[in-house]
Amino acid sequence: MPLVRHLIRSGVCAALFGLHLSAASVQAQNLSLELLAEGLTAPVHLEEPDDGSGRRFIVQQDGVVRVLDAEGRLAAEPFLDLRTRLTPLEQGFEERGLLGFALHPAFARNGRVFVTYSAPLRAGAPQSWNHTRRVSEFTTEPGNRSKVGLDSERVLLEIDWPSRKHNGGGLAFGPDGFLYIGFGDSGYSHGVGKKVIWEAFEVPAEALIWDHLAQDRETLFGKILRIDIDRGFPGYAVPRDNPFVKGQGRGEVWAWGLRNPYRIAFDRNGSGDFYVTAVAETLWEAAYRVRGPGNFGWPVMEATHCVDRLKPRQPPASCPNRDMFGAGFELPVVEYANMQVAHPDTKLGIAGVGTAITGARLYRGNGIPDLAGQLVVTDWSADFKKPSGQIFVAQPSTRPDELWPRRKLLQLDSRVVGLAEDRAGELYILTNETFGPYGNTGKVFRLTTR
Repeated sequence: MPLVRHLIRSGVCAALFGLHLSAASVQAQNLSLELLAEGLTAPVHLEEPDDGSGRRFIVQQDGVVRVLDAEGRLAAEPFLDLRTRLTPLEQGFEERGLLGFALHPAFARNGRVFVTYSAPLRAGAPQSWNHTRRVSEFTTEPGNRSKVGLDSERVLLEIDWPSRKHNGGGLAFGPDGFLYIGFGDSGYSHGVGKKVIWEAFEVPAEALIWDHLAQDRETLFGKILRIDIDRGFPGYAVPRDNPFVKGQGRGEVWAWGLRNPYRIAFDRNGSGDFYVTAVAETLWEAAYRVRGPGNFGWPVMEATHCVDRLKPRQPPASCPNRDMFGAGFELPVVEYANMQVAHPDTKLGIAGVGTAITGARLYRGNGIPDLAGQLVVTDWSADFKKPSGQIFVAQPSTRPDELWPRRKLLQLDSRVVGLAEDRAGELYILTNETFGPYGNTGKVFRLTTR
């Protein structure tokens, strides 16, 4: 039975779920969103512990991790509250905050929790810079798996961040038991300090050198790291099969050439493959399937397209397809043009699709058989100013380096800030109506059928 069949009537969905789905662009057979929680602040992630409790942790960008119990009630007490440890966040468009959260694979036994967040500048950091990015471990209180004490923090990594931009944020455990961490390229090209000095299409020549931090294998910027948090105390150990353990780069580095790896999502089939959402700097949003170490092209390429940062709206037809070490650039499985192609100086002759890719997960659940084995992709909003989040699905191709065909499933009247998965492989859509981590318009929906 085909997945695409008829229009979802927006009035029915609004009545049932408190969320409008645009009938003008939605064609999905019996696909709907079940409201699970509301009154949240920018929920960016959800995770279900393997402890038999049936609860789910909802991770808010403002630093609070809420508990949704098995009966669907939000607990009054947070599981973790990091607000006193975050750098002050803007009441507007904001990329900083609590960006990643992951439970140790043996959480039910050891109560260990891992986070990545934007902390105030540490002592000794360049004082003109913006904040210090921190990756930390916390542990639940003894005998109590429902509360994390701040005094249990063990800082694994700290890296000073020059700007508000390009933070990344992906954090996940692989089936190998190692922790994978997504760091953006620092945003240095937008200027140093509290304010954005140059926007993406205005970066001057003297600032472009900082884009290449993503290609510099001796830095952690623009990378996905892979570390062993069960060894090497008080810090961590570097796995022996990381690509640069014997030199030519930082030992922690697993993948490089990434501008803004916002989310990391492992395939539940246990292969070790994972999907990375690469938010665009200029024209192209992308999702990559990572099957091992490699170079993902930024800033030479954005998705499958060449980049000229001094003429960002007129991308060149050709560019190098290998790095200085001879490694070929890895290409995405999904890409789409963002709203910037509508600018009169961007003469590509195509229409924009969205504004920022916020999630990509291969569906392995049983609740929606027609989605089995397909990649679900979310976009922040079809329009920057008007909340209009989107959900797409892409059919995996058997041909290497071929983009997977993509089609639109749903459009919402809220911004989609995250795509999450429970232990059964069912998917959750995390939304927010404001530009950032403030207010209480955040909601969590489960993708399901009517």
